[in-house]
Amino acid sequence: MNQLSLVTRSGEHQLPLETGKTIVAIAKSQKLGWGYACERGICAQCRTLVIEGADYLNEITEAEKLRLRKAERAEGYRLGCQIKVVQEGNVTLAHRPY
Repeated sequence: MNQLSLVTRSGEHQLPLETGKTIVAIAKSQKLGWGYACERGICAQCRTLVIEGADYLNEITEAEKLRLRKAERAEGYRLGCQIKVVQEGNVTLAHRPY
């Protein structure tokens, strides 16, 4: 079964995979602490490390290209307000604010 794992300060949370929603929206609906302020890719409080399943996520957005350094993106960092799961697969993400 495909699964979404979100790693927060309070631990690792296993959730059913939901496609088409942002990670911030999913975390909010589950009442998980996933920092955010703007939900537009400007504040970067939702900076996220993709640990597993990058191939199942949407492409990096223009907002992410503007906000995250190229080196950060190369290391697997994205913005939780921009990340959407677009196809079935196991995905593990960790909230890693600055």
